[in-house]
Amino acid sequence: MTSNEQPSNRCGYSPDIALIHESIPESVCYRPVWGDRDRCVWHAKELGKSIENLKELKPEPGEHIDGAYLKEAALRNISWLNDISLVNADFTRADLRATDFSNSDLKLARLKETTAIYTDFSGGDLEGALISETDLRSANLVNTQLNGAIFSNVYVNRDTDFGEYSIYEKEREIAPRTLYETHPLQAAAWVYRELQQIYQDNSLPALTRRSYQQEKDVRRRLAWDEGEYGHAIKYELSRWVMLYGTSPYRVLAVSAAFIFLCGLLYPLIGGVQQVSGERTITYTFERPQAAPLWWIGEVLFRSIYFSVITFSTLGYGNLHPVGAWTQLLSGIEAILGSLFAALLVFVLARSATW
Repeated sequence: MTSNEQPSNRCGYSPDIALIHESIPESVCYRPVWGDRDRCVWHAKELGKSIENLKELKPEPGEHIDGAYLKEAALRNISWLNDISLVNADFTRADLRATDFSNSDLKLARLKETTAIYTDFSGGDLEGALISETDLRSANLVNTQLNGAIFSNVYVNRDTDFGEYSIYEKEREIAPRTLYETHPLQAAAWVYRELQQIYQDNSLPALTRRSYQQEKDVRRRLAWDEGEYGHAIKYELSRWVMLYGTSPYRVLAVSAAFIFLCGLLYPLIGGVQQVSGERTITYTFERPQAAPLWWIGEVLFRSIYFSVITFSTLGYGNLHPVGAWTQLLSGIEAILGSLFAALLVFVLARSATW
């Protein structure tokens, strides 16, 4: 039944959501008109509706109130707005403190200058919503679909819970479909990028850094999933070497591991040589199984020492590589040592900006 076929005492409002997104089904409001208005209490364009106004026509679970006009509405601490459809609803300057919207469909909703402290959006759908100058302190958004949602000047605190991971990171078979039919990992990347800006605007550096790492991690997985192997390898190297540019400790740990590995390889591929006066000593393993322990210890000590000064490009000159393979490895190590030093400076500088 269309709005033209509705009885005169019924609302008949049908939000033209198809113009916004064709995949959202059309719904027609059957509720009785509100007093002498031409629409029901949910759709009448009247500011400042109260709980008493709305309570008589409170929705049942699964019911549609799409396009609800709730500007400046006082809906504080309501428990009967969960598990309903409020697509394209307007909550501009509404008081939604401690209201339960869990599992509700709030696609394309407008929350501008809205108070949503302690509000529960968990398990709901806010895809494509416009959330501007809204207070979300201590709100619950765990497992909420946020792909395409635009956050601007949003207020959060450490108790605002977006969940440890985005809901879109589930296996492809069980990840929720997105409003814009994007890859689930692409949707997750969008969410983490928005969270970075939210946390940065609210001076929460640890959460900003975590969201940045999560965005890069889902982009790494997306690159593997879509066969972009060049990008995938780049993300893998960034992940293991410096945790996407956020961990100087990882740069130091990888550097130490590489120095130690080269120190073990040098005596096996030619060794290093020390010239002291007329005496020349080559630290190598010609027959390591027959070498005494003191010699093995001496060789490893000299080789690791040579690896350290090569990696750091100090080059004291008291030791030099023997043989083509040792020379090649020491050249590679010196180049990588310079690169790792530059990476460490970059990561330290970046860490200071979080």
